[in-house]
Amino acid sequence: MTISRYEKILMTYASEIQRYLIKIGANPADAQDIIQDVLVKLIQADLVMAPDKLRPWLYRVALSRFYDLYRRAKRYQAILSEQFYLIYENETDVTDDRKWQLDQALKSLDDYQLALLTHYYQDEQSVKTISTIYQVSQAKIKTDLYRIRQKLKQEMEREDENK
Repeated sequence: MTISRYEKILMTYASEIQRYLIKIGANPADAQDIIQDVLVKLIQADLVMAPDKLRPWLYRVALSRFYDLYRRAKRYQAILSEQFYLIYENETDVTDDRKWQLDQALKSLDDYQLALLTHYYQDEQSVKTISTIYQVSQAKIKTDLYRIRQKLKQEMEREDENK
């Protein structure tokens, strides 16, 4: 089998797996990232598999990566929910309805926003440390944290109005 034919088969499988990942709940950007990670892993492993073994291997690796991302997102949400509950419990009595609103608001955040909140509130890292991690200015981190808090507030108020 020639390399160009192998590449065509590989790209066919990659697009098939990407569609499958989107179908099971991954957003398109995450699906593309997962496929890219799988292809990089294939290249780094320096594997040349028969087409009948290539497809199952690609699916297995892609699904494993998808489940890892899913678990990480759930863990971030759980950590953030716990921390925000502690903050609210210190100020006022938190009702089950308020907890539900917070959960809904946290689900609207992307991975970067959840990570920022986790670094700042859970890990109690300084803005300077977070800016070093992300290699951006401290002003950007402060602005992003402010915007995230405002977004959470708006989402919770929206849920309040919808009742």
